[in-house]
Amino acid sequence: MAMVQEETKNFVRRAVLPTDPQKAVAEFFLSKQEDRKIKKYPEWDKPRDFPASEVVRARCDLANVEKKLRAKWLEQEKRREIMNKQWQDMEHDELILRESFIKFNRFVRENQEKRERAEIKIKEEKERQAKRRDEIEDLREKLKHMINVREKMKKYVDEYKKYQTYLEKVINETGEFHSISEIFNRYETLIEARSILSVHQDKNLQALETTGTEIYHMTETKIQKFMGLNNLLAQLQARRDKVDSKALKWETIVSKIKASAAEKNLKHTQVKTCCWNLYQQTCKRKDVPVTVSKDDTEQQLEHIKRTILELKRIIKVAKKRAAKVDDHS
Repeated sequence: MAMVQEETKNFVRRAVLPTDPQKAVAEFFLSKQEDRKIKKYPEWDKPRDFPASEVVRARCDLANVEKKLRAKWLEQEKRREIMNKQWQDMEHDELILRESFIKFNRFVRENQEKRERAEIKIKEEKERQAKRRDEIEDLREKLKHMINVREKMKKYVDEYKKYQTYLEKVINETGEFHSISEIFNRYETLIEARSILSVHQDKNLQALETTGTEIYHMTETKIQKFMGLNNLLAQLQARRDKVDSKALKWETIVSKIKASAAEKNLKHTQVKTCCWNLYQQTCKRKDVPVTVSKDDTEQQLEHIKRTILELKRIIKVAKKRAAKVDDHS
């Protein structure tokens, strides 16, 4: 409250009367408009308008306005304090709400992560159980297979028992072998030697067949190549004959063209010579100098054309005059 009063005192100190005449006149007219709203008194009861009284009235109005302004200022300060307090409360509530939102978001995220980890563990456990079930099934299949193998082996042992007895009898009677394994080794050695000889024989036969096949293919290839070359030679000879006939034909045509060109060139030279002679004669008859070059045939013909036209006009005029003379006679 003391601070408000101090600010009010400062505001009163700063409020000075305007020294600008225009502002003073404007305030005067404003005060006049305010006076119109006040109750009117009789003319004899009103004080006369003097500048001093107007100044006093203006100061009174200014004091009233300053009083209202101070009241508004105090009211504004109270409202500002209330709004500042409300704003602080709102900021505090916003901070609390934001912290609670962050905590809730963290709680939701942690629960989501825990849920995802739990789902991953459940998935891994299901996969592990499925894998173990598959392994159990594989072991059962293997056990079943081993049982079948044992039964087959037992059957084979019972079936081949007589052969073992026979081999033992052979060892006892011959005295060449000391055990059944030696008999099997001898048998395997003989089988291996037989297979090696068979392989060598097959290789030799295969090499012989391969060589014969290669010779056959080579012969076929060479024959086909020779036939192709013969065909190519025949084609080339046929093409050469055609080219020779075409060359003879075109040579004849070229000779004819050359002869025709020489004839036309000769005619062209004769025409140019005639044009030049005729041009010279016309110039000589007209008694004018030769100004056109010998190679400019176009200008020569143009000059000859003009000369012929002039002669035609002269003949026409001469005929008209001759006709007039005949008429007079």
